[in-house]
Amino acid sequence: MRHPRLILAIFVLSGAAGLMYEVVWSRQLVLVFGNTTQAVSTILTGFFGGMAIGSFVGGRIADRVRSPLRLYGAIELVLVAVVLATPVTFRLLHEVYRGAYGSLEGQAEPLALVRFGLAILALAPATVLMGATLPTLTRQLTGDAHLSSAFGRLYTANTVGAIFGTLAAGLVLIELLGLTGTLIVGASCSALAGLVALWLSRDVTTAPDVHVHDAPAQSTSTADAARPSLALILAFVSGLTSLGYQVLWTRLLSSGTGNSTYVFTLILATFLIGIALGAAVFTRIRHRIGRPVGAIAIGQVVVAALAFASLVLVIGHPGPLDPTRVLESAGKAAGSVLLVVLPTTFVMGFMFPASSALLGDDPRRIATSAGGLLAANTLGAIVATFAIPFVVIPLVGSPVAVGLIAVVNILTALALLAAAPGLERARRIAGAAVAAIVGLAIVVGLVTPGTVVDPGVARVRQAGGTIFASAEDEIAAVQAGKRGQRELWVTGTSMTLLTVDAKLMPVLPLILRPQSTRALTVAFGMGSAFRAALIAGLRTDAVELVPSVPKMFGYFYDDAASVLANPTGRVILADGRNHVELTDQRYDIIVTDPPPPIESSGASVISSLEYYQAGHRLLNPGGIMMQWTPHGGTADEFKAHLRTFHSVFPHVTIANGPGHWGYYLLGSDEPMVFSDGAIREVLGRPGILAEISSAYDSPDNTVDGWVRRIASLLWISDDQVTAYTGDGPLITDDRPVPEYFLLRRLFGTPLSR
Repeated sequence: MRHPRLILAIFVLSGAAGLMYEVVWSRQLVLVFGNTTQAVSTILTGFFGGMAIGSFVGGRIADRVRSPLRLYGAIELVLVAVVLATPVTFRLLHEVYRGAYGSLEGQAEPLALVRFGLAILALAPATVLMGATLPTLTRQLTGDAHLSSAFGRLYTANTVGAIFGTLAAGLVLIELLGLTGTLIVGASCSALAGLVALWLSRDVTTAPDVHVHDAPAQSTSTADAARPSLALILAFVSGLTSLGYQVLWTRLLSSGTGNSTYVFTLILATFLIGIALGAAVFTRIRHRIGRPVGAIAIGQVVVAALAFASLVLVIGHPGPLDPTRVLESAGKAAGSVLLVVLPTTFVMGFMFPASSALLGDDPRRIATSAGGLLAANTLGAIVATFAIPFVVIPLVGSPVAVGLIAVVNILTALALLAAAPGLERARRIAGAAVAAIVGLAIVVGLVTPGTVVDPGVARVRQAGGTIFASAEDEIAAVQAGKRGQRELWVTGTSMTLLTVDAKLMPVLPLILRPQSTRALTVAFGMGSAFRAALIAGLRTDAVELVPSVPKMFGYFYDDAASVLANPTGRVILADGRNHVELTDQRYDIIVTDPPPPIESSGASVISSLEYYQAGHRLLNPGGIMMQWTPHGGTADEFKAHLRTFHSVFPHVTIANGPGHWGYYLLGSDEPMVFSDGAIREVLGRPGILAEISSAYDSPDNTVDGWVRRIASLLWISDDQVTAYTGDGPLITDDRPVPEYFLLRRLFGTPLSR
């Protein structure tokens, strides 16, 4: 085989491109379908499902062609065209989904089916092609070597590329080039890989043209006989457990960090580094492994032990973090990420390619076998995307879920030891005894109170706080408690306090438009804005992404039950951005309170140009949109927020929060004036004055005091906003400026347009 290293190099490019695509497409499709777990799982199923089909079908096609390398090159070049068309495809699907949403709103199952079908349509053309690449190159690279050797080398190369793609997209490309630019870079990598493959295919020896009648199947070179069915089962379990661990570690290790995109990038990159190192070691020592079944069984026990030990010793004992200092928090979390993720994924990375040693070396089925193995692994990942968030986490929570997956590893090890025909009896008994001991320790730890702890709960208690209630749903872990003042924590990050700033959110727009009757609040939080709007007499819809958040309402307000029972109020469990874009309701006031910190992952989708345009469409004539912007970020980033808001609303007023937590951005198509008469009239309505004066940080408690206070809060408006912000970039869906800031903060790089 000529140029094997160059073939591996182009597969590194393919891996880098694949991760760039996944990062960009996931974000773009969340904007179409929403950021609910149902929608995200649908997107992942579309992605993994296409990969599985591509692996299965592509392997069979690759076994029938004379030059798998030429086929691979053609696949990559076709992929480039498909990838470059996805932005247009996604926009068209968004319009289809918008039409379906209007007729199916409130009907969960039909809407889920529509999402699933559209996700398949959106992703299948590209992901089927992507899935076909590994089995195709496996046949090309196998030659006279064992299938598992070629599979292991290619799997390693592709994962190394995925590491580069993760780091490049998450740390550099999206900040500098935006999502579309990152997609183009990925397409360039695919194009280069395809062109080089076609060039190499001119003088690389073609794979042998083997036919069923002229080539007997070869036997595996290991001491274990070929057992393809067992290999597929192990691949399925590997996909199920590895993605399960990834989902759970991402939740647990990002807790309390502020949920920045850099924490998620760190976790994913570390996960992939461990997988790549393990696969590389397998490739190096593959010829020394006489019995892969025994080696995989040992690996399952080691994975279980490492995963559970790190859960108890590292995740359950988190250090203090300040989520408002996002980069500092990510740096502090790095140590825990390395301790928890790297050792376990190293062993996992070893085990998956080791299962390919059980496939045998039938030259007629090289690509078919490799494709089937990858398809089985991907199907396991698909099951995990649904079972973990929808079933396991709501039932037992993320920490216990880690322990349950570790139990699956132990059961797999015991089954393998029982089914290993060539393993000496003494070794089999010893291995089973070790597995049983580790499994028993895990079960005892799971049933012993205080052994397995949610890091958010642990951190509050370490700080001397009190937890009133803790819950975890398919979206996030949520706690209500007290640390000086009553607080709400979501994913370990404090969302809000019972502040005057929150209580004023619907009141300020009402003062500007006293005739208003309908309001929408996006992000429920402690329920302060929703409750204040109802007290003010507004028929109010509140949209909340995390189902457990409204359930904590009663820990902050004694009248929560009656507020929720108010027929003029409605709490909608949905993605706020999705609701604003798709609903046909109209409002006089829209209040948006993004989760802090301002740099948190996903916050830009409810503070972007497209979000403001969607909100503007929902407003009745003269209506007002109020966008809360908490302190944080740089002056240039704050100007980008104001500039983006003002680009949609011709009349804008910026006011300081009286609690000094941030700024109110008030926008309308018509002029806005805070008159003394309107302030007195609104505050004179039953309950409003008492409500805004009841906050622990409220600066006034009389009408006269609030008249003076509100006048003092006003900062700049209309042309003054334009003069302050100047010309510059906007925050858009394609360029989520607040979330991607590493280069600006480290090197002073200016905001990219």
